[in-house]
Amino acid sequence: MQIRKAFEAIAAHFEHTLDIKQAGMEILETGDTALVLSKTLVSAKGHPLQERKATYVFRKDASGVWVCVIDNSYGHDLLGV
Repeated sequence: MQIRKAFEAIAAHFEHTLDIKQAGMEILETGDTALVLSKTLVSAKGHPLQERKATYVFRKDASGVWVCVIDNSYGHDLLGV
């Protein structure tokens, strides 16, 4: 329930105009682990278009389902470089 409330607050903050598009994706997979590199375009009313280079790590569980274990939608921007 808390996750839902957080997403509802984000949507309200951006006046429900948040628009996210994938502009490219590469998946590097080996065994039960996959690294996903993604270019994401994020925009909202009153905010400039941002390009994010996101990084995700997925792991395949015992039943064969891929589960996201690291979600870094900001990518290298976290480094502040």
